[in-house]
Amino acid sequence: MPKGLLLRALGTAFILALLARAAFCQVPPPLGTEAQSKPDQLCTVEGTLVKSTTGEPAKKVTIALAPFGGQAQTRHHTTTADTYGHFLFQDVEPGKFTLHAGGEDYPNQTYKEETHDRHWKIITLEPGQHEKDIVFKLAPGAVIAGSVYDENGDPVIGANVQAFLMSRRGGVGGAGTDDRGEYRVFGLEAGRYLLMAEIRSQNESGDDRYLPAFYPGTTDKAQATAIEVHPGDELAAINLIMKNAHGVRVRGRVINLPVSKDRNIAVQLVSSTAENWYINFNSGVQVEDERGDFEIKGVPPGSYFAVARYFDRNNKMLVGHTPFEAVNVDLDNVVVALNPSFDLRGRARTEGSAPLDFSGLNILLQARETQWAGGGRAEIKADGTFVIHNLYDGNYRVYVGGHPEEFYLKSARLGDQDALASEIPLTGTQAGSSLEIVLSRNGGTLSGTVLHDSQPVPGALVTLVPDPPNRNRQDLFDSKIADEFGRFTLLGLPPGDFKIFAWDPAQDVNLQDPEFLKQYEDRGKSVHVEERCSQSVQLESIPAVDEAQ
Repeated sequence: MPKGLLLRALGTAFILALLARAAFCQVPPPLGTEAQSKPDQLCTVEGTLVKSTTGEPAKKVTIALAPFGGQAQTRHHTTTADTYGHFLFQDVEPGKFTLHAGGEDYPNQTYKEETHDRHWKIITLEPGQHEKDIVFKLAPGAVIAGSVYDENGDPVIGANVQAFLMSRRGGVGGAGTDDRGEYRVFGLEAGRYLLMAEIRSQNESGDDRYLPAFYPGTTDKAQATAIEVHPGDELAAINLIMKNAHGVRVRGRVINLPVSKDRNIAVQLVSSTAENWYINFNSGVQVEDERGDFEIKGVPPGSYFAVARYFDRNNKMLVGHTPFEAVNVDLDNVVVALNPSFDLRGRARTEGSAPLDFSGLNILLQARETQWAGGGRAEIKADGTFVIHNLYDGNYRVYVGGHPEEFYLKSARLGDQDALASEIPLTGTQAGSSLEIVLSRNGGTLSGTVLHDSQPVPGALVTLVPDPPNRNRQDLFDSKIADEFGRFTLLGLPPGDFKIFAWDPAQDVNLQDPEFLKQYEDRGKSVHVEERCSQSVQLESIPAVDEAQ
């Protein structure tokens, strides 16, 4: 099975699209490919959804029956509970399944063991079996409500309030403020949340503008106060304060313009720092001026790249970028020079000439200055030689995926530069250089069992995390889903020092966020991996709602 990057650890869409899916991903089979069973071998699954806090029927909730354990030819089934909470799946192929439900006022959740509320229940269907009398207890969603005010105590109308589950990347729920500045976010699962209020469309005249605010009233995410909710909670008077700042006017010029008259030039501002990760203004303009002049108004304080793009009739692109700081004064003379793309050649090989089909590799170079452009993708031949197209001047990271899990990425070098340890600067003058990638089959092996209260945890997510300072090395992360007996095996591991964690199936794992890992650092087990060395570990799963907190 191809080895890829940990899906829940990544927040960059282009990597997810290009690199191989992680070992635990299950992809629904194409229509018409599911296994065929005789009519008398087909099964039914029947039960009732109830509200966990009151025992009332959970009405009109969507419920899914999903294959468990990599049954690629077994199809998914979906239905909706009736007004009594009853559901029925018919014509189900024999096999192993899990139940999932959510919608209406209920967050998505998975059917658990009756004797333990943390373990997924694996439903095993023998040919012709009729599984019935399932009672699926759904935790109701929580509510966070309050108001958004400005510094003078006046209500902020039209603000969008987003709730971010701290263990997950991205918003979970959101709501707008009404004419009294009030909002109500509902259907939230239990957990710890950050709240952020922003106004996505503001007057762009360059006057004062509202900055995004985290609860209770800070623009710094690190200074935000987390809010903990439990199933069915209704928290009121959770109020946020938004502050005003001067919106800077940015004027500049795009140079190195093409001679052709079919110009299609755009300039966009891209945040250059993790702290200034939001852009809540009209950050892009089309350049209509013959000289390449542009103007963007209402830019909040922060660090940016002004990125210019030009597309010709053949959809070929020129790109340029210039860094700048927006403070309290308007900016003029921001110059962005367009440059053509360039290609970079390279070669992938295996250590010791171990056999490998190189055509299955995915190689990507991505620059932080031009992330929107999608990065440079490699065309790889069977002998391992490749060409990466559409690169522009910038600082790049190398991503390699799609190789079998028995292999690990041992090195990637551009001349005397280590392309894995940090970003590598690239310009068109290096088009003649060669990127050399080495894969090794001599990695270590970790196997073991995930337990909780001495019982196996099927479906637990096992993650291998490199020790600092290597946590910017996404190639060093690995993951597996434990089988129905809680067992797992990680193959092709690079040598080094790591921590290995086991997470309850219901836990949302966000290894991309250092603050998330910090909460659980002492729950991981330290391991030292050596080449060609196998070792066994026993792990205690980390519950979705940590008992230690």
